[in-house]
Amino acid sequence: MTISWFGLSSFKITSRELTIITDPFGSDTGLSPVRGAADIVISSSPENSRTNNFSSIQGTPFIVNGPGEYDIKGVFIMGAAAENKTLGKQTIYSIQVEDIRIAFIGPISQGTLTDEQKEIFEGADIVLIPAGGKEVLGFDDAAKMATGLEPFIIIPHTYKIDGLELPLEKLDKFIQEMGGKFTEQDKLTLKKKDLIGESTSLVVLTPQR
Repeated sequence: MTISWFGLSSFKITSRELTIITDPFGSDTGLSPVRGAADIVISSSPENSRTNNFSSIQGTPFIVNGPGEYDIKGVFIMGAAAENKTLGKQTIYSIQVEDIRIAFIGPISQGTLTDEQKEIFEGADIVLIPAGGKEVLGFDDAAKMATGLEPFIIIPHTYKIDGLELPLEKLDKFIQEMGGKFTEQDKLTLKKKDLIGESTSLVVLTPQR
């Protein structure tokens, strides 16, 4: 499985069988719109232009855009309702691909997870977490939430990058809160058997343009 990042909360997750794109955004963000083909598109908020640019995705993807359980071509997805006081209703998702469970926490602002939300993330191997403050989680809440799920890997998103015209902070404070150690990669490629040990790694992905 390979995970790459477009910016904001938009990722491409590629398995042997299919491609998933999360939260495709448009040009109103200041970034080039997310493009590419996908079998599944997952949206944290179908009413928000930062997460609903479905028309730029090629093919005829199955669109997941709210709470519930979905079993699509061997990918199991669970969604639970969440909140952002500025951006409105959100859905956070557990995505299981090739026996790897990904906690996809989109642009939420709530500082803690509810019991229902924690339940869908039980056993998460990888956590995708917003870390840019302002309209989303602050760096300290993001670090506590992500580490509290005890994953093998944490990947931050929704923070300030070149070209982005949104009021977000840079990643520095989140990295400091996480202890200062991280690896930077163009993309993350791994198999279930690679996820061993008891420590958590911070991986910062370079946005794909």
